[in-house]
Amino acid sequence: MSEVWDGVYQSDNTFFGEEASSFATLCFNHMKSNDVKSVLEIGAGHGRDTMFLASNGLTVEALDYSSRGIEIINKKAIEKKLPVKSQLFDVKKPFPFQDTHFDATYSHMLLNMRFSRAELHSIFSEISRVLKPNGLNYFSVRNHNDQFYGAGVEVEEGIYDINGSEVRFFSEKEILDLINRESFTMVWMKEEYEEPVTLYLVASIKLEKNQ
Repeated sequence: MSEVWDGVYQSDNTFFGEEASSFATLCFNHMKSNDVKSVLEIGAGHGRDTMFLASNGLTVEALDYSSRGIEIINKKAIEKKLPVKSQLFDVKKPFPFQDTHFDATYSHMLLNMRFSRAELHSIFSEISRVLKPNGLNYFSVRNHNDQFYGAGVEVEEGIYDINGSEVRFFSEKEILDLINRESFTMVWMKEEYEEPVTLYLVASIKLEKNQ
């Protein structure tokens, strides 16, 4: 799959556009009101949201498994002199950061990739580990109201092959299960249509152990 995204970004290094996603803007406004200073972006792509968050005063660490995507992010960060560190990384592995390192984590549609349920829980466990107490975890996922849900061939429960792309769709219950199992609690969940997909936009907070 990394070769697929390398090819996409090689042919178009602004595949998702240069402007930040509306989700990034929503999250930044919430981060600002909660004194967030450091953010881990997981599945940063070619960095449109990375650059937006960093240009608004946040220190951003970015992970992605496309080497071409990381090259683009590094080039942009140097050109714009922004506080961004990025590295090539497979998020199925333990994150390369110490415990309680970040104020917030952020991912936009990353979790729709073909991850097993065990891998999703492992990712959330790592997110919990690297977040400070009361740290914020922001993520967006395609949901069961998406026009493509149920289309194509179901290759695994909840995952459909749609024209060669394997996509997981989430129910509200599945989202609650993910966050509650790793001692997060919901802050808000909104639904948004972002051409051509329908998303749940989620913010959750890591509870301190005595809560």
